[in-house]
Amino acid sequence: MSSTAPTSNAPPSLASARLPRRTRQALEHLLADLRPVFAQLLPRVLHETELALARTTAGSDPALEQAKLASMRSLGGGAAFLVRGFLASVEASLASLQDARRDYGDDSHDAGAPPILTLSLLEEEGISDEFVLDTMASRIEARNSLGLQLLGQRFGVLAAAPAFDGETLPLAPRALCAALAQSADQLKLSRYARMQLFQQFEKALMDAYPDLLEGFNQRLIDDGILPFLSFVPMRVRAGSTSAAYDAASAEAGHAAPGGPQPGGWSTPGDAAQSTVAAGFAALQSLLQQRRGLLSKLRPGKRDERTLDALPNDELLATLQRMRASTEKADTLADYRRILLAQARQAHGHGVALSDVDNDAFDLLGLFMGQLQRELRKTSPGEAMLDRLRLPLTQLALRDQGFFTDAAHPARQLVDAISLAGAQWLADDDLDAQWLGLLQRATSHVQQDAGGTSESFAEANRTLQSGLQALDRKAEMAERRQVEAARGREKLEVARQRANQEITRLLDGRSLPRFHATLLEKTWTDVLSLTHLRSGEQSDAWRQLLDITARIVDAGAGAAAPPGDTTFVEQIRAALEQVGYHPDDATTIATQLANGQGSDNDQASRTELLVQLRARGRLGEDSAGADTIAPSTPRTPEEQAAYARLRSLSLPVWVEIDDEGQDGPQRRRLAWISEHTDQALLVNRRGLRAGNDNLDSLARKLAAGRLRLLERHAAPATAAWDATLSSLQRIAPGADALSKGAGHEP
Repeated sequence: MSSTAPTSNAPPSLASARLPRRTRQALEHLLADLRPVFAQLLPRVLHETELALARTTAGSDPALEQAKLASMRSLGGGAAFLVRGFLASVEASLASLQDARRDYGDDSHDAGAPPILTLSLLEEEGISDEFVLDTMASRIEARNSLGLQLLGQRFGVLAAAPAFDGETLPLAPRALCAALAQSADQLKLSRYARMQLFQQFEKALMDAYPDLLEGFNQRLIDDGILPFLSFVPMRVRAGSTSAAYDAASAEAGHAAPGGPQPGGWSTPGDAAQSTVAAGFAALQSLLQQRRGLLSKLRPGKRDERTLDALPNDELLATLQRMRASTEKADTLADYRRILLAQARQAHGHGVALSDVDNDAFDLLGLFMGQLQRELRKTSPGEAMLDRLRLPLTQLALRDQGFFTDAAHPARQLVDAISLAGAQWLADDDLDAQWLGLLQRATSHVQQDAGGTSESFAEANRTLQSGLQALDRKAEMAERRQVEAARGREKLEVARQRANQEITRLLDGRSLPRFHATLLEKTWTDVLSLTHLRSGEQSDAWRQLLDITARIVDAGAGAAAPPGDTTFVEQIRAALEQVGYHPDDATTIATQLANGQGSDNDQASRTELLVQLRARGRLGEDSAGADTIAPSTPRTPEEQAAYARLRSLSLPVWVEIDDEGQDGPQRRRLAWISEHTDQALLVNRRGLRAGNDNLDSLARKLAAGRLRLLERHAAPATAAWDATLSSLQRIAPGADALSKGAGHEP
């Protein structure tokens, strides 16, 4: 049985949407293609979820067993509701195509507005749903990135707006996962059953989505929406420019400076090639000056023979054969000696590399040598980069853009992989999913025996898509850690106010050990919880202060009047709020109301004291070194460091050298409390790392054991910067010469 919702609350439909005729017609065709697919897929997902629940056991908890059975009943009879709600949600997103895109564009106006912080409880279930759905969608998007780019371009045409991305595209995995979550609300599933439903949906959508996505694009092609849009892999000549790669990685259909090409992306123009040539010429000039200086420092007889230059294509063919052989070398210089020896044997006389190839070899050798110094030995990153040494050599000899363009796909790939070998990487920074992405990218490049630009571009495109999903996951984890830290801050502020009020009410009076222990531990928690929930201006707070005052008076000798059950009941209710069993709360409340009591009460009070000291405190797991007051006054240098940390614009990356660590480690300073000395440090995965407070960080900064990083650069970026810096130090006036040499400021 279902009831009809009022028309005003009904989700928008394509029939009622104010859309151009052609746009509405195209969207109706897409919806018609989607309906039969999900009409079959969703009931199968429900059935698989029901089977998964049936295989689980609820143990001896009758409540869990009842929730399981109720969820199974909902799943068994909820197919029609789920399909209807899912399709309605998808249709609503299609009908709101132009409004949603306009709203998305308007978000940028408020991006800089500071958030308004209010006292509220963290909704764990909502955040957990967001995290699960985002992870699901990211995995599916990573496998269908190209088709989604094409579909996003076509939806941009339908909406008369820029291209849609995975966040805004109505038929993207993210939108379909959101539609499932919204339609699943009416099934009233338990939390576990809901997670099972999401898992089964991801499995089914992972298999079905590629064909579905291809069908969407084909349907729009049939409707005349960008019918000639396609992806054409470019074969980039040696000396190609960064513009080629910018065009290849841009959104499908966007034109680059070289001009649009029918049916694909644009190719670089002569101006862009000239830019690469000029940048590489600047690097060659630096190398020449370096060689001149080294020749003066290392006097000796030089080989003045004129040797034939080895053609570039023959050089590349030799490298390709070397990749297939078992002959290995430790450095690029060793590889160069091996290939020249093989070429001399093939030609019957000595040969040399051309000036361009020789300079490319030297530049790559300097870069790889510097990179080795930036990496930790036996790390995953070092092992993967070692496997890429020959493919990178092949690429560098084909494409000078590797040296001149910091955004080159191969440079981005090397950057990403080098992070797994960084010396400052902590053990908790590593995770299997991240390393799996890097391993797959490395293997993809290795499978191309020719070391072509296309293999690097494809590997990097897939890798960056996966890394973006992990970045979103890390950002979400960091937000949760910040919210948790704010919760700890509020608890600490509430605890401080509770202690202040208890000190004020004591007014120097001494209480029996039982009363003093209760006020110090349990009653502080009672006051703190009330402060968190209601605030200082509430009646609940004022009433609890009155009860506290009476407890203090009773401990000082003024017992409650006989038969005053109200006072006992008030204490009992307050104790139950912080987790005491009703019987224990009644016993403690009676003892407190009786004041100092008689000698007969001492045994009972001793037993209760043991229980009080053994009980956990409110927020005890959250308290730690981040709330401890400074043990000694700060020096002027430490105070200046403290003020500097307070003035930082967060988040910011820092490098910390703690005792017991194997060298400095990088952390992200994500949050600093406005009211306490709490400070939140997270690792690259967004998870809380360590338990430092602001005072401790300030002392480390003053002592040089903490550094604020202006740039969180990957080891490969740092290695290339160091390579350029070493060349510039040798060549006078080289700063201007190397501006076009791929240096990142």
